[in-house]
Amino acid sequence: MDPKTCSYAPNSNIQLASSKTDFRLGDTISVEIQLFDAYKRRKNKGGDNVRLWMSETLKDARAAGVVTDNKDGTYTGTLKALWTGSPKIEAAIASRKENVDIFYRVYHDYYTLRNLSAMFESDGVQEETLCLPIPNIRGFENVCNLTAENYGLPWYCGKPSHRKLLCHDFTGLREPDKQPSPFTPHEAKFFERHLLHQKLPTSVAIKVTSDQDTVPLPSVPCNKTPLRKSWEASTPIGFFYKNSWKSLTCKNTIPLDSNKECLKNRRIWIHGDSSSRGWFKILTERLGLTLVTEAWHHSKWHKPAVTMDTLRNITLLLVPHEYPFYHGYTFNKLAYNRATHAYLDDLPNNSRDIFLIHIYLHFNPFPPEVFRTHMKRIARSVKSLVVRAPGVKVAIRGTHAFKGRGKIGFLDDCWMFVYDTIQRDAFKGLENNVLFLNNIDLTVATDNDDQHPNSLAVDSLINHFLGSVCEG
Repeated sequence: MDPKTCSYAPNSNIQLASSKTDFRLGDTISVEIQLFDAYKRRKNKGGDNVRLWMSETLKDARAAGVVTDNKDGTYTGTLKALWTGSPKIEAAIASRKENVDIFYRVYHDYYTLRNLSAMFESDGVQEETLCLPIPNIRGFENVCNLTAENYGLPWYCGKPSHRKLLCHDFTGLREPDKQPSPFTPHEAKFFERHLLHQKLPTSVAIKVTSDQDTVPLPSVPCNKTPLRKSWEASTPIGFFYKNSWKSLTCKNTIPLDSNKECLKNRRIWIHGDSSSRGWFKILTERLGLTLVTEAWHHSKWHKPAVTMDTLRNITLLLVPHEYPFYHGYTFNKLAYNRATHAYLDDLPNNSRDIFLIHIYLHFNPFPPEVFRTHMKRIARSVKSLVVRAPGVKVAIRGTHAFKGRGKIGFLDDCWMFVYDTIQRDAFKGLENNVLFLNNIDLTVATDNDDQHPNSLAVDSLINHFLGSVCEG
């Protein structure tokens, strides 16, 4: 189809659902978003991923909104008046239906948008082959089943053609530095930079009045709030005011300077990817911990790491998740990426560890079913863990909004809400045992750009996490 017939933000608009522009604190605000294509023709079908948020620069205030697809080219947005002042409401087309359709065409042909490859070595002979979470790999009649090496989660690599190389000669995995585009020349036109994450040029100005600065905030401490509420809370779960996160689910009563005491005699596992590494670095600095494992040779560290405070007996562990995982262009041992459930299953019954789970970005190049398989396996181990080791605290950090312009065509947040639903389905029945850290509202509200959430969102969610797991 013609790329110009897709939704095009510069021609689209947002307006209030009524003529009312003055609101009272706590009111619900409704807006209507109409999408047009590049020919300035109204869209008459839905399917696009539209985002909505409200902000006020002078008050450093921000909040996310909810968008409903009306399936006719229009979208209804709702927000809540959370602070007094003169907020501005904005919207963006985060991803277009046609781009996701192209992803599925590539999945059908190749099952991935970005290759991972294995190295096989023996007696001076080397060969590199492609890998996938399924045994059907283009160009390879025979494959090596490395599922056992990936802790029971599906992983296959093309069998080397050289007669001296066998499957057990596998030595490492990497992301090939020269990747062919999975798109046809015509499809590539849909992924031009200016067509991705398009902000609508119009915005809506409103006025919110009250004798209070913000809506009433909860008084129940986060560490006394039932974990189920972290799953049940709906947008807005909170908002930023004066650059401070105001949770609408609970009150953080744990001062930052008491984090060291509340984590005394505990191990904290920070599991996941490079965004988890960001958490690990921040917590290491906050808690004054010392690196006791291999020195980091570069900033993009993807190996396990440990920092400690021996005086208070605090141990912080960074543990990268299982494959699929994109280390970079150099080969890395599969042992660096131990499966999430393997760590959980190894925790002793008398453990008081805190385990934070996160998987997201490295699954983006694959169909959502791969993410679902891994989440279900993690949930199975969590279900067993919380019964046999009631002293363990488990949290899962959810998905986040980002624009992914540095990795066009294979890293996109179009799966954000899809993965969110998958996580919630996988953990049904565990809501009373697991803390859910909803990162969608924080990153939508701040119009987060990079695949790694901005510092405001990260610091705010870390504070909420510690306020929920720390006792006292």
